[in-house]
Amino acid sequence: MSDTDSDWQHIARTQPYYGVLRDPAFRESQLSDDQRALFFDSGQSHVNMVLDQCTRLFGDNGFTGNALDFGCGVGRLTLPLSRHFTQVVGLDVAPAMLSEAQRYANLLGAQNVRWLLADDALSAIDQMHFDFMLSFIVFQHIPEARGQRILKKLLQRLAPGGIGVFHFKYAQVNPGNRFYTFLSHQLPGGRFLVNFLRGKPLREPHMQMNAYNLNSLMQTIQSEGIHEIHVRLGDHGGHWGVEMYVRRDAETL
Repeated sequence: MSDTDSDWQHIARTQPYYGVLRDPAFRESQLSDDQRALFFDSGQSHVNMVLDQCTRLFGDNGFTGNALDFGCGVGRLTLPLSRHFTQVVGLDVAPAMLSEAQRYANLLGAQNVRWLLADDALSAIDQMHFDFMLSFIVFQHIPEARGQRILKKLLQRLAPGGIGVFHFKYAQVNPGNRFYTFLSHQLPGGRFLVNFLRGKPLREPHMQMNAYNLNSLMQTIQSEGIHEIHVRLGDHGGHWGVEMYVRRDAETL
């Protein structure tokens, strides 16, 4: 199996916007200021939807305090969150993503955001707790066992009464996708074969699309003292996913 961190860092250095949203309009060779604005507008729309859902599910909590965007990339969701929360942290494994996020935040004058480098221990936020957490189209790129451990650590940083919104892929229903996933994940050298079959450069990095077991996710969430959860289902081109809206009880950790 390939090194997903190494693949992501290569994508961050070469195609940071396209790596977040796989739309040809966001490739570096075609990226204009207008297209970059559309990219971040899509993040604002998503954050608006998520916060509206949170209000519907949990009531109006004002959305103040500290927020975390796990797997922030170039800040597509982080910067919209900074317009709602007092302080926001964007956490990502790729320094090049964080550098571009900081550059764009400076252009916008967003001064209440910190960009921190992620590791599996989440050591950069070890002493922090957050009132709100968001992670969208991120965990699918992390192998499940590793992602479950990271989720557990994230939940330990969720403050009393805090809300977390986490997205996971849980099934792959497109037969072609299943075939390519088997080749790239299980067959030695399979990722080169997949690139050949798709007409791509042989050494182009892959973004894994890992499915998570819903029962295991529920166990991880409940084991960390979360007793309230709501779900929304989605379909990204045959990759079936779930957004989990969770809230920690208000008692002290």
